[in-house]
Amino acid sequence: MIELKLDLPKGLEQHLEYLTILSKRSKEFIIKEAIIQYLEDAEDISKLSEWVEKNKEGKTYTSEELDHLLEQKGLKGANV
Repeated sequence: MIELKLDLPKGLEQHLEYLTILSKRSKEFIIKEAIIQYLEDAEDISKLSEWVEKNKEGKTYTSEELDHLLEQKGLKGANV
C-alpha cells in the first residue's frame, strides 16, 4: 500500500469535508473510491477506443452507444 499527500484547492477540500458528513465515511474512503472509479473509467475508455479504432468503418458514436458497446463487448468496469 502507498501513502499519498494531497494539496487540495480550498473548494475541493470543502466539498470533500461535506461528503464525509453526508456519507458518514472517512476522507480516505471517499478519495480511494474516487480513484478506483477514475481508473475503471479510464480503462473502459481505453478499451473502447481500441475497439472503435479497429471497427469504426467511418461511423460516429454517441456516448450512450459507446456505453452500450462496452457492456456488449464485456469491457465495462475493471477489477481493481
